[in-house]
Amino acid sequence: MKITDYFKPKSMVYTGEHVEQQTKINRFVYHKSRFDKYEDLKLEDDQQYIQVVGLSDIKIMEEIKEMFSIDAFIMEDILNVHQRNKIEYGDDYIFASFSFFHKDEKEIRKRYMSIYVSEKVVFTFHEKEPNFLAPLEILIKEYQELKANRSDFMFYQILDLITDEHLDILDNLDNQMNAVEEQIIEAKQIDEEDFYLLRKRVIQLKNMTSPLYEQLVELLKKQHVIMSKQVKSFYHDLIDHMSRLDQKLNHLKDMMRTLLDLNMNNQSTRMNKIMSTLTIFSAIFIPLSFLTGFFGMNFVHFGVLEYQHAVIIFISVCVLVAGAMVYIFKKHKWF
Repeated sequence: MKITDYFKPKSMVYTGEHVEQQTKINRFVYHKSRFDKYEDLKLEDDQQYIQVVGLSDIKIMEEIKEMFSIDAFIMEDILNVHQRNKIEYGDDYIFASFSFFHKDEKEIRKRYMSIYVSEKVVFTFHEKEPNFLAPLEILIKEYQELKANRSDFMFYQILDLITDEHLDILDNLDNQMNAVEEQIIEAKQIDEEDFYLLRKRVIQLKNMTSPLYEQLVELLKKQHVIMSKQVKSFYHDLIDHMSRLDQKLNHLKDMMRTLLDLNMNNQSTRMNKIMSTLTIFSAIFIPLSFLTGFFGMNFVHFGVLEYQHAVIIFISVCVLVAGAMVYIFKKHKWF
């Protein structure tokens, strides 16, 4: 690796591909009787949810880091969109970064986001416009329980929206898997390209969700200052949904393995039948080839060939031999 390709620790370098996305801020300030929306950065006494769309403007990212005292290592992880899926926490913050699937216009797309949670502020960082979080604005405006609670409830709400999105995608993958199963049973074959794409998506979804599920369970065991007791019941409900998602993904993985084995067995059985048919035809023609070769030899004295009905007799013998062999194969159930 060249020294020019090396990023020093705490380097703020965006590693994604969406450099064309202009960085913009959506800031929601809320309290029991307050809801306001802004497009700037500001410290407030009330709770805030700040949505950062587009990560290529390092100047704005530096401003966020300084204004809200976010650790430089956290900012480095936010800009490095190739992070592993994880939930980390410090003395006064919780940080999560992960990839996830989002269903956009009936098409499943892979997205990346980071969440930073402090006592009064929740940040979400996105490479592209997060349409899947559109319900959040309505929830902040109308859901009194969200407005009355602290930032840990907003963290729960975001994770719950993503989990619900994954459950919908899982149902879609489950329906596709059932269609593949019917295809294998009825047609004895599948479109292998579509099957492997489906298998890849199931494995990716499993790899996306399992680390967050396990680490969220561990986080709830800690007495973290951000996690209030009154909100833990909501997290337990979220963990129940994530557990159901994880179990169904395990079931789909096992089902895929079974379907793959079944498809391989079907292909093997089909190939065996083809080889069996070809072998039977070869076996039938072996004695016929022998007779043809024998009577086709250029002997000087071969009186049988001069007989008037020799051709008819020869054809009859060939048919008789072939018929006898077919009868023997049938009797032994070789086809």
